[in-house]
Amino acid sequence: MDHLQAPKDGITRLVIDDLLDRAKRGVEKYNTTLEQNNTDDFLNHLYEELLDASQYIKKEIVVRQTIQQFIKKYPNDSDLGEQIRLLYGSQNQDTSSRG
Repeated sequence: MDHLQAPKDGITRLVIDDLLDRAKRGVEKYNTTLEQNNTDDFLNHLYEELLDASQYIKKEIVVRQTIQQFIKKYPNDSDLGEQIRLLYGSQNQDTSSRG
């Protein structure tokens, strides 16, 4: 990858870093690269991942809608913060280590 110019966009750099990390973890977990693996049903894997992604997206849409409703209902920042913490506070943990 040394021949590639680093993108100026920070988000793109983060995605590239995630891809590299995922490839490394895949080799560690499965002892093969994606390029070498010719036995899996990748189209079905993709379909299942997209189903999961659809659920994650819908969950975040519902969360956003709920917070927007709270903003309208609780104009006081203190009350708003309390309601958000009551609903989401215990779930606000770093899940980036999930694989």
